[in-house]
Amino acid sequence: MRKVGLIAVLVALAGMAWYFIAGASTATNSSASTSTPQGNGDDQQDLIVVTPWELTAMDPSKSGFIFQRLQIAETLVDAKQNAELQPMLAQSWSSNDKGDVWTFVLRDDVVFHDGSPLTADDVVKSLQVALTKPTALESAAISNIKAIDSKTVEITLDKPLMSFPAYLAHATSIILASASFDENNEVTKLLGTGPYYVTKFEPPQKIEQKAFADYWGEKAKIQDITYLANSRSETRTLLAQSKPNYLVFTLDSASLTRLQQDPNLQVQSKSLARTIEYKVNADNPLFRDVAVRQALSDAIDRQGLARSVMHAENAAAAQILPPIFKDWQIKTPTQTPDPEAIKQRLLDAGFTVDSNGMLQKNGKPFKFTLRTFSDRPELPIIATALQAQWKKIGVDVDVSVGNFSDIPAGHQDGTLEMGLYARNYGMTPDPVGSLIEDFDPNGSDWGVMNWQNAALSKDLLTLETTKGNDVATKKRVSQIIFDERPVVPVVYYQQNAAAHKSLKGLEIDGLERNFYLNKLSW
Repeated sequence: MRKVGLIAVLVALAGMAWYFIAGASTATNSSASTSTPQGNGDDQQDLIVVTPWELTAMDPSKSGFIFQRLQIAETLVDAKQNAELQPMLAQSWSSNDKGDVWTFVLRDDVVFHDGSPLTADDVVKSLQVALTKPTALESAAISNIKAIDSKTVEITLDKPLMSFPAYLAHATSIILASASFDENNEVTKLLGTGPYYVTKFEPPQKIEQKAFADYWGEKAKIQDITYLANSRSETRTLLAQSKPNYLVFTLDSASLTRLQQDPNLQVQSKSLARTIEYKVNADNPLFRDVAVRQALSDAIDRQGLARSVMHAENAAAAQILPPIFKDWQIKTPTQTPDPEAIKQRLLDAGFTVDSNGMLQKNGKPFKFTLRTFSDRPELPIIATALQAQWKKIGVDVDVSVGNFSDIPAGHQDGTLEMGLYARNYGMTPDPVGSLIEDFDPNGSDWGVMNWQNAALSKDLLTLETTKGNDVATKKRVSQIIFDERPVVPVVYYQQNAAAHKSLKGLEIDGLERNFYLNKLSW
């Protein structure tokens, strides 16, 4: 891990690199970006999709989210943009009254990329392999998966779970042909059912794929697509302007103004079902008192962060679940942080002020380390902003920018004091599953640490086991989290994408499940 002082140096170096790269390629970029994709027809020009996410393996438990977004493989259940579940490979599903036996009926006339038909046996094989891996299905308490006939799958759970179909929408639950697996159940061929099939797989950075003529749904219009992984936000921004056949996702928000001013580009931004939030170690003497957790939260200028960092007025996050989950939304007070008033609240809670105006208690300074990581470029920026805002109320914060794994590692070994990260609540479209995991009384790597609430656990159990849409219980869960603040939302994450204006049909999925490549055309 590195201290925040290095960030300024890295930013400066990135800026210098930007200057020389951009300067060296000005002529090329300007001529390329003013052209339109050339080919022998709408179907002939290829598309290059660029994101920061590397390919680690063919295993769906590791890279399934990429295969799902690229529409190579599909799940039994899908989700609309409003998080409502809808059929995909399963045309229908139902459960017994108790909610512990679920039946899924498969679509007719679906074939895998090798031409073999989709059968219940293929579904059973994929899901049984997924159960042996670190996937969302681990939390679903599945006891048995069996084929009733060639088009019907029955799944039995150890306990009722009314949100179970949402688990089968998760990217780690994608369905592959049985021929995809070797004798050790390792994936050796990516044989999915999507509108694109793989022609070349080159981890960690590249996939080449081609339109699948026998796709059961809306067929792809662009025939050839290449996926490239590039972790540097600055490079992705340059690529967006370099050639007209690039589609670039997850752009640094600071680069949006530059891209929006390019007359040849279309730039889209959308709020996602992902919340940038921080968790505290509630057993740390600094954070045991809910009044302290509330004071830290109230000192955050969320609206300022939304405008300056996320470049979106609607990104300020007062509650943990984004607005896409409308049944969970509660009324929260709108207020501008008042550092002096908040500092006084902490003094009333037993803190005192030292000679430098900083808070202390029992002779120990109010000081802690906030861990975050740079995989998402906004996180270090937000961390340094929180550091500055909390300093105004007399709290001394060290920011440590390390690896993605540092926060769960710190949770496991007990050294984590506070961690800032982006939590996706849309991969399993019903957030009940995510909340059950994150607010487990025993804690969670990306959830609570040394904190539990009996009323919250009871309400989540009710949502887990009761049929129907219990809006009152959902709102009560949101209220408890808001009041207690063991996990605190800061801003809602924005997805940014850029492409040449000649690309038609570009759409951002707020649930981060799909790039909708089959809807694109030139």
